[in-house]
Amino acid sequence: MKIALALFLCLVGVSLALPSDIIDFELDNHEHEQEGQAGRAVEGEYSWVAPNGEEYVVQYVADHLGYRVVDSNVVPEAPEPVEVDDE
Repeated sequence: MKIALALFLCLVGVSLALPSDIIDFELDNHEHEQEGQAGRAVEGEYSWVAPNGEEYVVQYVADHLGYRVVDSNVVPEAPEPVEVDDE
């Protein structure tokens, strides 16, 4: 009984000591980090380097309210105007 209790306490200790990182990887031109409880609430950040050398960063939260961008330096370009031929 004492051994089972000791084993159980060790397993609980190990599970509590695990980091809350869900995603944490880095490539040559892309990084993504995410922390929280998978399936419940997470916050994270991803970034990438565009072909022109500019780095873009997006910080986000995803929880019961959905996915929300908290901060970003990504500004979408306005679409090119389309000429309409009024005949």
